[in-house]
Amino acid sequence: MKIFSILFKAEFKRFWSPVMIVSGFGLVGFGLIPSTVLVRSGNATNLSTLIQTVDQFLSFFTFLIFSAGIVGSDIKNGWVRTLLVRAVTRQQYVVTKMLMVFTAICLVYIFCTGISLTVLLFNPKVIILFDLSTSALFVLLKSAQIFLLITISTMVSCFILGAFNSLFVYCWMSMDMLLDFLVTRKYWDVKWMIIVKEYIFPSGFDNAQKAVLSDILFPYSELLWGCAALLLFFAAALFAMNKTVIDVGSE
Repeated sequence: MKIFSILFKAEFKRFWSPVMIVSGFGLVGFGLIPSTVLVRSGNATNLSTLIQTVDQFLSFFTFLIFSAGIVGSDIKNGWVRTLLVRAVTRQQYVVTKMLMVFTAICLVYIFCTGISLTVLLFNPKVIILFDLSTSALFVLLKSAQIFLLITISTMVSCFILGAFNSLFVYCWMSMDMLLDFLVTRKYWDVKWMIIVKEYIFPSGFDNAQKAVLSDILFPYSELLWGCAALLLFFAAALFAMNKTVIDVGSE
């Protein structure tokens, strides 16, 4: 556990470069947008609805900025090589890296939600209903989905370096949204499109979140499918890291 703690601190310090700090503050600024939207509605708002609104503003840009090139950039600048020659294993590095990016994204979400909640609490036009159980379950499922996306980005980053990794992640997320729209609105009865969507763009956690917010039965099947996808892509990310060619001399 000590090696993970040391690695995490080192990765966390390296991650927050001046550019990433500016990007982080820019994303936190989006925390005012959901509150503005909800203030204009003038209605009672659930805490879970507020969190979902913040997520809709943040999810695409936060994931794209924070996780694109998660491993590829470190391979390119020689950081991975430096770690490996110091008896750090590939698995220790990649797991720590994913946890660090996950923590950074969660911090942005927490700050944005806190800003929006503070603004709404001091606005007499809006009433906040604290549905704590629903909100907690939604946050748990959203956290699992974020980590799933990080594992996918990590796997891709082992093979595609530099700006092309960011481009691939952007195209992958765009295709996910496009295919979800097509399957939901038009081609819901086309089996091969449904299979492609579920296996290449796993949506178990996302569907589970929608079920939780809709107050229907607990989404056991969606949760299990999301967990299966998470384990699969986590294993794939570790496998990709093991197969990545890194010149470490006497490794």
